[in-house]
Parts: sequence; structure tokens; C-alpha cells
Amino acid sequence: MNQGNVTRSDQQHRRSSSLVFDKRGVCLTELMVSLTAGAIVLAAALNALNVAQAHVGKQHNDLRHQQDLRLGLEVFEQEARLAVADSILSATPDEFQFHANISAHRTVTTGAVVPGQSVIAVQDGSGWSEGKTVIICGHQACEAHRLSRSGQHYQLTLTEPVALSFLAGASVEMSNRVDYYTKRDETGTVKLMRMVDGGANVLIGDLDNLHFSYWDEHGQVAQQPSLVKRVVLEIESNHSLHRMMREISLRS
Repeated sequence: MNQGNVTRSDQQHRRSSSLVFDKRGVCLTELMVSLTAGAIVLAAALNALNVAQAHVGKQHNDLRHQQDLRLGLEVFEQEARLAVADSILSATPDEFQFHANISAHRTVTTGAVVPGQSVIAVQDGSGWSEGKTVIICGHQACEAHRLSRSGQHYQLTLTEPVALSFLAGASVEMSNRVDYYTKRDETGTVKLMRMVDGGANVLIGDLDNLHFSYWDEHGQVAQQPSLVKRVVLEIESNHSLHRMMREISLRS
């Protein structure tokens, strides 16, 4: 092979390599541009999805909070209506505590009850839990006692004997100690707590503010629990568009 042939062959090889490089370079550039554009579109789509998910999540949380508010206020309203002025133990801006028969346990004695008796015959004592307070009322007076054991179908057993006499037909009613109060955590968030006979739980959480107010029969601020005729509960929450309020009239 002479020098001329080598030169021509080398030139052809370089020309062929240049063409291949150019073709490959164009394809790679287009591919990189396409990938970049696709990545930008994908990032924008993911960002839009994240924004949409955050919005949906916030709406879901707000809806759930609204449901908790509604259900919690319904529970409070139903139980507060059972209170009477004489049953109120505490009436402050942060706490409303009273006695009421929230489980609607009522029965009557089926026989006479005499002083010293601790087991009383009743029409139906089923479902009356041990440790609960019961009120026995006759024509002249009432007595409060605690159950030493869960009620049975035809009798209730007291921790201490009765001191008064009661005729057959005397009313027997359960009395629960109900306590609604506010609790603020370290972040300043307020919770409405509910306690019945010592067992506490969160009724409504994630609130900005909450307070009770009390009014007498003349529409004036009640100065003492025995004068309370209406209880007003006001709630502020960042999940609500406005302040929520419940006004409950107590039983006479």
C-alpha cells in the first residue's frame, strides 16, 4: 500500500468518524433536551400534586375538626341541660362542674327501706356500675349513697346503710359528677376536657380559646352557682370561619 492510498484511507476514515460523531452528537443533544424538558414538566406536575394534596389535606382536617366541634358541642349541650342550679359545683370561665344523671338510670324501691339497711329491693338495678353514686328520695328527704357492687336485677347494694326510712315506691336515681374544663398545652392550644366520675378525656381539641359564662333569670351575669339559669360556651378555632357559641338553659 502506497502513501497516497494510506492518506486517502485516513481521510475517508476521519470523514466517516466525523459524520458518525455529528449524528451521535445531534441525537444526544436532543435526548438531553428532551430529558431536561421532561424533568421540568415532571417537577412541575409533582409540585402541583403536592400543592393539591396539601390543600385537600387541609380541607380534610378542617372538615374533621368541624365534625368534632359539632359532635362535642352536642354532647355538652345534652348533658348540660340535665343540670339544675342546685346541682352546680363549679361555675367559672374555665370550668363547669355539676351533678346529673347522664345515663338516665332510674328505678323505684319495691319494698320498705329501714335505717341500717344496705341492700334495697328495686324494680330494676341492671346496668348500675359499682362505685356509682345513687340518690334515694322519699316524700320528706333524700340520701346519697355509693354502690358497693354492680346492681342486680332486683336489688342494689350500698357501701353504707341508709339512715332514714323510705316507703315502697321511693325513687332511686344515679348521680354522675360531670366536669367540663379547659386545658392549655405548652403551645397555647386549648382543649375542652370532659370528666365523668373521675374518667377524663378530650372532647374537643385544637382550639384557640374557650370560656364559659353564666346568666341568671333576669339576663344578668350570675354571681353564684345557685342563681345560674343559662350557661353559654364560646369557642374560637383557627379551623372555623367564625366564633362558635352554645347557649343552654338549665332545668328549673
